[in-house]
Amino acid sequence: LGVGGKGHDGGQLTDTIIVGSVKPSSKQASMLSIPRDLTIPIENAGWRKINNVNALAEQSDPGTGGLASSQAIGDLLESPIDYYVRVDFKGFEKIIDQIDGVDVYVENTLDDYAYPILGREDNPDYYSRYEHLHVDTGWQHMDGALALKFARSRHGVGGEGSDFAREKKKKKILEAVKQKVISANFLLNPRQISSVISTLSDNISTNLKIWEIIKLWSFV
Repeated sequence: LGVGGKGHDGGQLTDTIIVGSVKPSSKQASMLSIPRDLTIPIENAGWRKINNVNALAEQSDPGTGGLASSQAIGDLLESPIDYYVRVDFKGFEKIIDQIDGVDVYVENTLDDYAYPILGREDNPDYYSRYEHLHVDTGWQHMDGALALKFARSRHGVGGEGSDFAREKKKKKILEAVKQKVISANFLLNPRQISSVISTLSDNISTNLKIWEIIKLWSFV
């Protein structure tokens, strides 16, 4: 679950929802993106977008959003979801910077002429609220800020603004992060590992226990 966090409008809305499934016996893993605008019935709230579940739960009982989202998505898929990891955008961006950025293959040039600039949402000059986000095709090295923009872009031209294109970009970022953190350069750098763990503790909530995280890490 990805949320905007403090400083963002609707900071508890889960604008990123990805279900991960791991099968140890065959050493397979898969990811399924859930569109944030998918409308579902929510108890005591009527029909709402699925990205509202976390926010409504947190508003009613702080700390319950992750479990509420897991249950709602599990009911939707008719498959129980036991664990959740929720990260805010600030942590996402900082972790990528702490691992010295990621390398991502961009399949199609991205041009988004309406990418919102944080802090300028209410600027009287409407056009100054947005920037032109441009990312060339091919291999690109991205720092945290660019990786976040690449993953969140909603108005790319030529089909790059669709939900499907955006979810594909998010998965590319996650794959790039995975490749970086299992590399020897990262695993043999205790200072870098320590800084990432510190950021995780400040910006991520999960119901995974320590031993479960270690087991999952060893499998990955």
